[in-house]
Amino acid sequence: MAIITAERPRPSLGDAQWPFQFQRVFEPQSSHRGEYGCAYTHDKPPGTCANFLRCNRQIYHEMGEAIRLAFGKGLVSVRLDCIAEDESFHYFSWLKIPLVKTTWNTKDAKQSIMPIWADRMMERYSHRILSKRCQECQMASTLIHQLWIDVRLFGNRSGKWFRNTSPPDRTSWAICAALKRIFEKGPDFSRLTDSANVIMVDELVLNIVTPPGVPKARYLEEDFPTDGLRDGLVHPQTVAKELVDVWNRIWAADDYKGTFYQILLERIKRVRICINEETWRVRELRLELERGQAERRRIAARVGW
Repeated sequence: MAIITAERPRPSLGDAQWPFQFQRVFEPQSSHRGEYGCAYTHDKPPGTCANFLRCNRQIYHEMGEAIRLAFGKGLVSVRLDCIAEDESFHYFSWLKIPLVKTTWNTKDAKQSIMPIWADRMMERYSHRILSKRCQECQMASTLIHQLWIDVRLFGNRSGKWFRNTSPPDRTSWAICAALKRIFEKGPDFSRLTDSANVIMVDELVLNIVTPPGVPKARYLEEDFPTDGLRDGLVHPQTVAKELVDVWNRIWAADDYKGTFYQILLERIKRVRICINEETWRVRELRLELERGQAERRRIAARVGW
């Protein structure tokens, strides 16, 4: 269970090595897609624990029981950390990738040097192509049962305007930018080329985390104007509303960013917005997509398209 639930330490804002831990996005055109100011860790993504399943049959069965227990307790989520500083800069780093389910279509399933049972477990739970059987694959598909992103709030609203003149919805588009990068290039943030692997997410959890020890008097009002200028930490529910409303803007696709992030609607089944791990809102994106497609087909049939 310790292996399955192992997690990297969370980065601390402003430590001595902070400038060297992340690669920031500063290209001028990135502001149009909402990625300006995003920063991605230089560290390689953590590996899954699936290779332990290949040790021997005893570990395979014992760890299988631990995996089922961990799933029952909700301990097998893929976790990503996001530090939202002054609602301007957003630092993304992986905490853990315990287990994912990967399948693929093979051209020629050559004889593997590993036992069949071990190869099947690697196909189910590893996010890397490690078995010899995978080397001939045409296209891989990875399903993440739950992708959990902690959005940790730091700083104040006045810093938002003095640092890089952030728009009101900076945090929501930064989250969308990170997700799109993962879907297109895979979990390695340093990768420059697109990945052939198709990543799907059953449930995306966006958990807003308030810094410990901050008195409520330091929070701005929940309805404080998004373009207002005053010292204070953005209210968690203000960020939560922003993370709910961004999906409406993507659905509407009435601006460049909304169109640019349409891929998220196809790859994510459900979005759950939490504040300090308590559920605040849920959006069933897959159901909304299916209803929209059904309505489009109905209209097309009616008008004869």
